[in-house]
Amino acid sequence: MKRFLQSGIVIFAGVLGIAAATMQAQDATKTSKKFDLREALLRKFFKDHNCPAETYSGIFVREADEHGLDWRLLPILSLLETGGGRNAPGNNLFGWANGRSTFDSISTAIHHVAAFLEIGKPYRGKDLDGKLLTFNRRPEFRTLVVNMMRQIAPDAQLEAAE
Repeated sequence: MKRFLQSGIVIFAGVLGIAAATMQAQDATKTSKKFDLREALLRKFFKDHNCPAETYSGIFVREADEHGLDWRLLPILSLLETGGGRNAPGNNLFGWANGRSTFDSISTAIHHVAAFLEIGKPYRGKDLDGKLLTFNRRPEFRTLVVNMMRQIAPDAQLEAAE
């Protein structure tokens, strides 16, 4: 009798495990990633410029959204500073700290720079122009960045598709 109860408990636990896995799989389909036109445009832009950073297009968009930045800003900074990752020693995709900073990964570098452009003391509370002038004091740098941002997309107001 004891053996029967033990095997019944094991079978019952197995059924519960299957049910839980099925429910998780169903929930995963509900939360599947939406198509984001911005990510697709960014991938194309990086591909057209032969940039390894193409792989991180989704991370650029997510970090920009999380930190209230124009989604085109970080990719252009990476393109100008390191060729979009063609020359990024220490995963320093942005030439951060005059190229002296190193990061554990490209994703970490994107997160760090996005966060710093949002809350770092020299950038906090500034609009795009203010951030760009802080990043590089030359006025022609600002013009270059904005013109290149328009090459990715003329309008920043693209959103993820439903």
